[in-house]
Amino acid sequence: MATDWHEGDKVSLADREVTKDDAKSGLFYTYFRGLSGVIQKIYSDGLAVVEITPETLPEMVQQRHAGVQEQMRSKWMDSLSEEAKNRLTEPEKNFRIRYNVLVAQTDLTPPVPQVKSVASSETETKSEIHQITERDLTAAEEEELARRTRITQEG
Repeated sequence: MATDWHEGDKVSLADREVTKDDAKSGLFYTYFRGLSGVIQKIYSDGLAVVEITPETLPEMVQQRHAGVQEQMRSKWMDSLSEEAKNRLTEPEKNFRIRYNVLVAQTDLTPPVPQVKSVASSETETKSEIHQITERDLTAAEEEELARRTRITQEG
């Protein structure tokens, strides 16, 4: 049964395996599985643009996304004069980078509730925070690319 999606609908991306056709079209990747967001644009050819909710990204990607966003915001703010900065509204000062993906509408599902792990505040304050380094991110990216290459070669 095909769902009639509309711009503004909350959705999740399908949790399925990547196929050969996906590799050709570039419309679905393993890391899209289970992400949630809001439909920004619907196209008549069966495609849709979904703005991904950053909280549904894997933790490492969330951290990288937040870091890049802060770097871009700082660079932009530093390029403005004091007068221009004073004219900015609060939302303009705190802009955010959108994480949009183009997918087939057939890969959209009703939103999946996000389950956050519950930890006591005592545990949270005592836990050690691991700072992700550029080396960690590069290693994770290389591992993901190697995994995708294996999938493509096997498929």
